[in-house]
Amino acid sequence: MDYVKASHKFQHRKQQLTFKKETVIERVCRRYNAIEIPKDDISDLVNDDQLEYDAIFCCLKIDDVTILDSLFTPSELDDFEWEIQDNKRRNRRYRSDNQKEADYIQLLLDEMEGRRVDIVLESLDGAYITGFLVRNQSEVIGSYLYALVGGAHFADPVVKDLVIRARELTEEEVEESYRDYLDDLVRWGHI
Repeated sequence: MDYVKASHKFQHRKQQLTFKKETVIERVCRRYNAIEIPKDDISDLVNDDQLEYDAIFCCLKIDDVTILDSLFTPSELDDFEWEIQDNKRRNRRYRSDNQKEADYIQLLLDEMEGRRVDIVLESLDGAYITGFLVRNQSEVIGSYLYALVGGAHFADPVVKDLVIRARELTEEEVEESYRDYLDDLVRWGHI
């Protein structure tokens, strides 16, 4: 890909490619039939070191089977199948002390076996999404989300600085992230 050309296109259209957090949520929900869930449902988020827990403002769940079928790469599907077979082979049974714990265990199993994807969104400034997690990993969703949220990271100097400081990114990592963002913009036809 010609990154110089792609960067020029982004610079020319950066106003149209910088989306507020509400717009991103609306697009993701519409595209993937995602629904909002309380962040307490994903009880291990408080221990996550990738996002600032207090800045997590929204969690989305995708569990529509017809949608999920189109969201995974062959490698991801193989990983899910391995998990399913491993759980069957080991006859795993998970005990819980209460319904909340049972629900959380089921959430983890559904993520591990490809029946559910959870998206966790962070906003350090209250206006833009500064970080996100896709649980269980879906390269397709991650790419789509980055095409939507990356504009603020690279067009708004305040947001860019927040992201760099929060993630402790080096200049090289910022440049690599920018190339990834340009790749995702092209992939989704935004430039």
